[in-house]
Amino acid sequence: MGNTAKESKPFVYVQIDEKLCNGCVLCMKACPTKAIRVRDNRVARIQGVCIDCGECVRVCPRGAIKPIFVQSDEIEKDIFSIVSSSAVLYSQFGGDVMPNDILLALKRMGFNLVYDQGYTNEIFNVAVELHIKENRKKPDAPWPLISPICPVVVRLIAYRFPSLLKHIPPFLTPSEIVAREVKKRLSAKYGYKQEDITVFHITPCAAKMISMREPVLQTSSYLDRAIGIGQIYNTLKKNLHELTEDKVLHHSGGVGIGWGMTGGEIAGVNANCIAVSGISETIRYLEKIEMGLLHETDYVEFRICTEGCLGGPFTVADKYQAKHCLQRLVRMFGMEKRVKYEYVRDLYETGWFFTDQEAMPLEASSSYLSVAENIERQKRIDEVLQLLPRKECGACGSPDCHTFAEDVIDGSVSIENCVFLSHDKDKIRISGES
Repeated sequence: MGNTAKESKPFVYVQIDEKLCNGCVLCMKACPTKAIRVRDNRVARIQGVCIDCGECVRVCPRGAIKPIFVQSDEIEKDIFSIVSSSAVLYSQFGGDVMPNDILLALKRMGFNLVYDQGYTNEIFNVAVELHIKENRKKPDAPWPLISPICPVVVRLIAYRFPSLLKHIPPFLTPSEIVAREVKKRLSAKYGYKQEDITVFHITPCAAKMISMREPVLQTSSYLDRAIGIGQIYNTLKKNLHELTEDKVLHHSGGVGIGWGMTGGEIAGVNANCIAVSGISETIRYLEKIEMGLLHETDYVEFRICTEGCLGGPFTVADKYQAKHCLQRLVRMFGMEKRVKYEYVRDLYETGWFFTDQEAMPLEASSSYLSVAENIERQKRIDEVLQLLPRKECGACGSPDCHTFAEDVIDGSVSIENCVFLSHDKDKIRISGES
């Protein structure tokens, strides 16, 4: 980021309804990047780096926090529209509804082309195997490799664990690969300009918008719009009851389908892998990797949502029922990938999977200070912290005492906001002198 980023207000992908928010601080306490503040017992405000994890959406008891998504009726406005979907969509309608029927129901919505992303998931699995084998030959390669699939995890690493960015393979995700390739092929086949081809992604994930607008692993996204599963669920359900077309659109095996649940991605990778889900567990295991405790592991599949993408905030079906449904489909379609190893190897060697940009850390406001200024800032924060009771109550409007001390030193709040110090004139005086 350049200096202008310091001066401009960051774009966020959730909206806080001030009429519904009562400043209860639950969202502030849940935020993993400590980006939310609740000042003077008023409504919540996003003031820091939002990674769009959706935790604030989940914990808000009043439904005051909502994501920003495209409206599904905008599909009609496009010259040529394409859609691919997370495998989670296959789990939302019960075990008797086949993936091909769901893809046909999507086609009835007016998309010109519906693509089975599950097949690209399987291609990606082989590419990961090749990358692991290649990197195991390098003496200085970082281990374990970390899946680039969950956009929240990538942004969390870029913000809180920037030293681990080198652990993420520089791969485009399957949804980005689909968008790139269909635009390229349709442009060549029909003469469309690529900007006239709009690629939608059906997602359970609140972070898809931010990963499209502000990608960490690539210069710009090939995807154009994201639609939450819940937005189109009723339309798809209606279309499923009216299907008359009998065309094969689904091509993946059980491996590609299983990506929707925890462990689904690594099930298709022949290596020493583990799967971790949930935000607290993800942070705990990232800390382990940072300490070098998982060096013998080849690859870690991280998902910020419990039970993986099935637990995404924009799903409709209960995540455990959805998991049972996906497990049934995986058994039905088999645990063998339907892609040719040699074909993927050739693509890998040509750089087909790789991104065009090195991952960069997401910077907090203090990142713009010099080393000397940061040292002085930290010294002053520690001095204020010594005065605080360390109750971690959040009543001050900051998520914890350390963050409150940072806010005091950065000038965004007075130490008098601490309810335990508001009447202690001596400590307030000392903090002012520091």
